Amino acid sequence: MYQLFCRQEGEEIRASETGLCEKTESGGVLRFEVHDEDGQVRFFDDAPAGQPYAYVGIFSYANAGREVLYIETSHAETHGALKSGYLIYYLDPTPSGLVPFNPPLVGVDGFAQAGSGIGLSKTFNAGFFQFSVLLGFNPATHRIGIMPDQIVYSALAPQGRQKSAMSAASGTVKLYSNHAPGPPKAEARIAPGHTVTWWESLDPAEKTPAKQVVTILAAWAPASLKPADNAPEGVQMVYYDWNNLWLQIQVDDQTGWIKGTSSFRTIGLEMGDAGR
Repeated sequence: MYQLFCRQEGEEIRASETGLCEKTESGGVLRFEVHDEDGQVRFFDDAPAGQPYAYVGIFSYANAGREVLYIETSHAETHGALKSGYLIYYLDPTPSGLVPFNPPLVGVDGFAQAGSGIGLSKTFNAGFFQFSVLLGFNPATHRIGIMPDQIVYSALAPQGRQKSAMSAASGTVKLYSNHAPGPPKAEARIAPGHTVTWWESLDPAEKTPAKQVVTILAAWAPASLKPADNAPEGVQMVYYDWNNLWLQIQVDDQTGWIKGTSSFRTIGLEMGDAGR
């Protein structure tokens, strides 16, 4: 129903039969348009002056009866998976035409299943661990926003450490009842030689036997959409507050939230190179 048209440097605008436009020997993409079946221009964008696109692609995603069109643009010459440098426009194919969802985004991972049927995910590498934030589409206002009912975020093992392992770390950590400042509800003693494991470790055979197991259950930090650095006006990106980062853990028969790098190190986590 919709088709991508592109104008390369030194050429007239023409239809893309594949839904992709890429930089050629003659140059990059100066302008793209999305035409409906009647040939009407329903969406368009011009590349920034002196910065033609190396890649433009139009795609669709459907889930739970709702479809979203999205257009990837990039100044890099490599493409395939969604990368942090991609600027992505999201469009709602309504009966009256294409309606943009705002804001356009950079730095998202891709689509995820959400309560409304379609959402986006953004995974942060916080060094000690990774965690994922969900964004949702509001079809009434055509806004994209961080889903407000996320009490916890999915906590994932840091890159390069997908299996549990014995840890020599030890000490005492304060357990809080939730991820908010206030008096701790308890203290937990972390014994040397304990095992650190992750909620998504589904294979029991991969777990190292130990007298004490610390399981990472969830993460949380204040996250917000803000203007993206080095991007056109109106483009936004998801940011989080490193200074207010929390982990939910289970150790022995206790479950609670911990915060701060000293607590993370006490339970056996180490800061990776990609932290912060």
